[in-house]
Parts: sequence; C-alpha cells; structure tokens
Amino acid sequence: MEFVSGRRLKEAIEETSNEGRRDICQLAGCQIAMLHHNNIIHGDLTTSNMILTDEQKIFFIDFGLSYYSIEVEDRGVDLHLMKRALNSTHYLHGEKCFGHVIQGYKELAGTKRTHEVVEKVREIERRGRYYAER
Repeated sequence: MEFVSGRRLKEAIEETSNEGRRDICQLAGCQIAMLHHNNIIHGDLTTSNMILTDEQKIFFIDFGLSYYSIEVEDRGVDLHLMKRALNSTHYLHGEKCFGHVIQGYKELAGTKRTHEVVEKVREIERRGRYYAER
C-alpha cells in the first residue's frame, strides 16, 4: 500500500472556484469512465473516496465494495451514488458538479455509452421511494 498525498475531493470541491469545481468534476468523471471501461464498479463513489493530488490527479480509495461487471445497471448505480453524494454533501453545487462529472465521463466513454448510463441513472432515480413522478 502506498500513501497518497492530497486532499479528499470533498474538501477540494468546497475550497475552489466554480472553474476549479468544473475541472475537478470533469476529471473525476473521466476517471470513473476509465474504471467502468475496465468493468470495475467502485460500489461507493463519493467525494470522500477520491483523493486529488497537487498534480491534479485523482486516486480512488476504499474499494471494499467494488466488483467487476459489464452491466449498464451497475454503472448506473455507481453514478447514481455519486450524484446523491454530490447533492447531499455539496448541495450548493451538486447538480452542476454532477453535470461536469457526466461531461468528463462522456470524454472517455463516448456519447452513446454515456447516454445509456445516464438513462439508467434516471431509471434508478424513478425507483426511489419518494420520487414525485411515477
């Protein structure tokens, strides 16, 4: 195991400008897409489980719930959790940050794959207990 010097994304998002948030979230989205491209589902994607180094690299930590999968459902669940984490922890910027994550995801995953996963996120949200439009 190696020590990774940096700040949790949780703090980095709160302590930077709008432009900085955009860049960080797009980078996170690209890195999430890289995990998914390699069929790795993190299982606990939150801003507390990512470290941003001084060199602007993101390291994922806490793979205790991770597994391999090729299913769009699993990718959707991963991104749904990320969206919920952003909206609850970073409620002032959550929706914009998630949009930037999706932009970064699209850079690596492409438009078609990103559309499939985002549609799955929406489907997962509609399954929620208190979703208004059923």
